[in-house]
Amino acid sequence: MHENTEIRREASNISYLNITNQGSSAHSTRYIVVPAGINFFHITEHTTGQVKGFRCRHIDACELARTLER
Repeated sequence: MHENTEIRREASNISYLNITNQGSSAHSTRYIVVPAGINFFHITEHTTGQVKGFRCRHIDACELARTLER
């Protein structure tokens, strides 16, 4: 099994999700960026865990996640 499989399965337990939206409703973010290997990131839908895209740079992955949020 890949070393980051557990991180992808347990994405809802990643600590930064709990602190980024303190004043708003819990989990208002629909897409999250999850590390999937060395210099490789998945953009996953928070509720289903389904991968919607991937990028090799974290900045690009965050940009795609913001684009999908719109």
